[in-house]
Amino acid sequence: MVEAEKGRIGISKEVVTAVAGIAISEVEGIANIQSGEGVFRRGEGMRRYVDTEVEEENVKVTARIYVLYGNPIHKVAKQVQTRVKEEIERMTGLQVSGVDVEVQRLVHPDEKASQPEDEEDEQE
Repeated sequence: MVEAEKGRIGISKEVVTAVAGIAISEVEGIANIQSGEGVFRRGEGMRRYVDTEVEEENVKVTARIYVLYGNPIHKVAKQVQTRVKEEIERMTGLQVSGVDVEVQRLVHPDEKASQPEDEEDEQE
């Protein structure tokens, strides 16, 4: 909760997670998470790939991404960190203490990015 002049302002964890997910989807070099999707997954299903911890006015984010082959992985990951931090702070007024990025897969542009079958079974 953020103390304001006229009361308190609460921003839910789900909103912070949505802001992070949208910011990630706007980074060049991010592969779609599942086949049939054009960009990084948005909406309810994205919570599987973005974790947020919100305590008072501080936020910590963990993002699990797939990177398109041909893009420098370290640069894409750093862009994710920068974009997520900037957007959460701009949109919510909360401070981002850290953005951890886990690159889980490298996807060839012609390849469908759907998860391996054993991973899909674990997450259903």
